[in-house]
Amino acid sequence: MASQPIFTYPGINDYLSASYTLSHGTQPGKLHVRCVAGTVSPATQGTARFVDPGTGVTVQLPDCRIDSAHIELTSGGDQIVRFEILDQRWQWRLGRISGQYNLRTEDPTQIVPGTEKSPRTLAQLCLAAMGVQHADLSRMPNEARPFIDWDIDSPASALAALAETVGCTVVLKTNGRVSIEPVGQGKTLPINPFLLQAGSGYDPPELPMGIELVAGPTKYQVDFELEAVGEDIDGEIKPIDQLSYKPKQGWAFENPWTDNVDPRYQELSQQSIFKMYRIKVPDYLPGVLKKHGNRLKSIDEVLPLLPHQIDDDLLPDNTRKRRTPWVYGTFAKGELAALRRSTQPPDANLDKHPEQRYERSFTVDHRRGIVRFAEPVFDYIDHPAMQLRKPAELRLRIAVHWRRDQTRALEHWSTLRGRMSSRDYPLVVHRSDIALEVKHDEKTSRVCNNHDQVAKQARFYLDQTIAQLRPAPIASAQYVGLQPIEPDGAIRQVSWRIETDGPMASKTTASLNSEQLLLDASYEEKRLLERVRQNLHWQQQNQQARGV
Repeated sequence: MASQPIFTYPGINDYLSASYTLSHGTQPGKLHVRCVAGTVSPATQGTARFVDPGTGVTVQLPDCRIDSAHIELTSGGDQIVRFEILDQRWQWRLGRISGQYNLRTEDPTQIVPGTEKSPRTLAQLCLAAMGVQHADLSRMPNEARPFIDWDIDSPASALAALAETVGCTVVLKTNGRVSIEPVGQGKTLPINPFLLQAGSGYDPPELPMGIELVAGPTKYQVDFELEAVGEDIDGEIKPIDQLSYKPKQGWAFENPWTDNVDPRYQELSQQSIFKMYRIKVPDYLPGVLKKHGNRLKSIDEVLPLLPHQIDDDLLPDNTRKRRTPWVYGTFAKGELAALRRSTQPPDANLDKHPEQRYERSFTVDHRRGIVRFAEPVFDYIDHPAMQLRKPAELRLRIAVHWRRDQTRALEHWSTLRGRMSSRDYPLVVHRSDIALEVKHDEKTSRVCNNHDQVAKQARFYLDQTIAQLRPAPIASAQYVGLQPIEPDGAIRQVSWRIETDGPMASKTTASLNSEQLLLDASYEEKRLLERVRQNLHWQQQNQQARGV
């Protein structure tokens, strides 16, 4: 009797069988204990132990909690109670965590000062919010800086999602220890005298003929020509010479008060004339191959305008900030009598012609592609005796995306590794955190872009995807007695069982890169449920934010 395996839990002194399956993830695993009805009174919370004197192994599970009890009736008429006891991860459902970390500046390669946190530091924040004092994070990759936006989130779900972003999983070990392990990396199943049976297999992934990485929407910096427009009496925006309230003699004789306009429309004209300019669509965006299918047909293909340029400036804190839109060109800067007019047409090289940049107040209507000036912006017509006005020659420097004319689909840079055909489609990997950016270099008049940097990042993500598709060996094994097998990145599931009656008093079952046991949901199913729950939470929060 001294070598008989024993299960202990406060209040359970007699039992028929006890089993426990330890799997990856943050959701609690369950102990199943079968007892004769009326013989036990388990404590609500306590430490469970599986002890095997024959192998010298003790599996200790602290902070377990009774979850439920079910009555079963045997064929002999006996009542059996089956208790379900949760492991310590039941506590991980509690608590909350909030915080925003690794915020990007307008230059996505730069992190806002004071928000940078490494994956291990972020994991420590989650673990502390879960009440876990000590954890092994030594095998967790620490180079990435993932953007984090926690708002009253579950710390356990946040930790699982964080681990997933760096190719890891959360692993609970015996004695209450916690670690973050790279998926697929770890020990093999032991081969020892206690091995009862084992099996191995090969589950190759369904490999595509090619893998296509698609970056985020391509950005183009454009110096748009501006045309003077105004709001007509029907609310439509039109070129100023097409406005229904245009004076008979035209706009050249108008002062800022538009005295020659019908008094009914003077207020409208004062808000519009020489104060509103709209972008004119170029034939092609910079860097785009000049062929018929790439010619821009409508202003809608570049709307809405982005709120910045591609160009940026270095700030005192050594971060970079995208420039706001610029207006430049040829325009009057004072009264004609005191003005020496410039005959220099708009020049994109503002380092050479800084006087052409418009420094006074304006706003950009990004949705409609309109620039609104706080005061009239015009130029003078050469005339020997009169001050005659005409629209200024202006350009707007701003970044845009390109939406194709027929589908409104955004243009993306992509690269293919492998091949594709009309029948063999590639696996698509979409990375919105990288994007091609194209602009004219105003000093050299040449097109420049960040293609080399984007291609380098794309190769990294493609290599990562291919590594994840590589098949890993799968195996399972069953052992006599309790074995000291701990889950890690490769050993995904371990189960220990003790029976007081039967041919085998205790046994251990373990699975490598697979989950053979069906007592609980798999790790992927648990993570799916967590993500669905989290998405529903976000949806509810968004609805509340909109007042729904």
